[in-house]
Amino acid sequence: MSTRNFGYRVSPRGGQRGARYVLGGSTKLPLGVPVVTTGADDGLGRAVVELATGAQAPPANGQGGILDYEEIVYSGVDPNLTTYSDMDTAPVGAAVQVVSGDTVKVVFKNTTPTEDASFLIRQGYPVGRTMVAGAGATPTIAVGDYLTPGVGDDEDGYWAETADPSEAWLVVTSINPETGEVEARMTFRERG
Repeated sequence: MSTRNFGYRVSPRGGQRGARYVLGGSTKLPLGVPVVTTGADDGLGRAVVELATGAQAPPANGQGGILDYEEIVYSGVDPNLTTYSDMDTAPVGAAVQVVSGDTVKVVFKNTTPTEDASFLIRQGYPVGRTMVAGAGATPTIAVGDYLTPGVGDDEDGYWAETADPSEAWLVVTSINPETGEVEARMTFRERG
C-alpha cells in the first residue's frame, strides 16, 4: 500500500510479500520501516515482528524486511476527508506483510508539517516524518549508498546510510532533494 511517505517503484510479486506475521510491540509503526522477527509466535502461527533499529545485517530469509499493511476497514474515518495515504501505519496486533526480494524497489519521502500540510484532498497532516536520515534539501546520502535500519523514529529516521556492505538492506538508486524522495532497491532475497 502506498502512503505519502512510502511506496513501490517495482512492486513485490508472489512470495516477496510475505504473510503470516503480526506486529508486536506497543506502538503502531509507519509503513515502509525495517522489521525483524522476535522469535515469538502469536498462538495463531504468525511470527511476531518488531521495528529493527541500528545498523545491522539484513535478516535471513523469512526473518524480516520492510513492513507493509493493507487497511481494509475504514471504520471511524470520514470517507470524504480520508485518502489511502491517511492510513499510513500498522496497528499493534494486526496481521502485517513483510516484504523482501532483490527485485523490489521502494521510494521513501521525508515530510514536514509545514511544507507538506496537504496531500491529494487531505489538509493539515499533524506530523512530519523522516523516513531516511540524510535526505532533504542538502542530502548527505548519494546514489549507490547503502541503507540500514536507523534510529527508528519520525524525527531521526527509520533508515540510515551505512558504508558497510554487510549491513546493506537497500541500495540507493535515486535521490530528489526538491521532493525529499529516495528510491532504493532491496539487496536480499525473499523467503524461499
